[in-house]
Amino acid sequence: MMMLFSASEGVFYDPAHEASYREAGNWPSDLIAVTAEVFEQYGRAGAAVGKRLSSGRDGQPCWIDIEPESPETRRDGAINWIDATADRIRAADRSVGQYLDAEYQIVAEALVAYRNDPDGEVPEAVQSYADAEGLTVKAAAEQIAEAAARAVELLQTVRRVRLAGKAAVRDATDDADMLEVAQPYINELEALAKPAEPAEL
Repeated sequence: MMMLFSASEGVFYDPAHEASYREAGNWPSDLIAVTAEVFEQYGRAGAAVGKRLSSGRDGQPCWIDIEPESPETRRDGAINWIDATADRIRAADRSVGQYLDAEYQIVAEALVAYRNDPDGEVPEAVQSYADAEGLTVKAAAEQIAEAAARAVELLQTVRRVRLAGKAAVRDATDDADMLEVAQPYINELEALAKPAEPAEL
């Protein structure tokens, strides 16, 4: 079976599907024919560890060494992993719920206003939750306070683990496995994940 290879794309193409490739706008101009043996070696067989598919001066496929990533690149990757995991755990917690950022601040301020003057006009954010859940204003305020406390505790814990993990990665020696350094902190963050249980305040 004859196959075609594009050095610019690093991809093999089956000429039997040329019309479909062209229709999709994916028919490179540098295609060359390769033998079935070459396709078997480079198109079907996986690359050895530390190798990747490339092409020689003649345009034929070949394996080349993968250049190792610099310590800075590996360090940045581990730090990004920690940050992404921390953000996901924070966003998934239902005690934070719909109060992320601006809306959370509104509800927190409403709770403070109610506590400062429980006999005065009930803040809209507290009253709307009480109405939605069929609660008294006092019970609604208590639930909001509980959810807010859980949210603050989670955010503080996530921040602590995030900062500790990033510091550990930055302090690691250049020859360290940065992902391995980050793994304990990822595990600690993942352990903070919990099923959705509080109501949407």
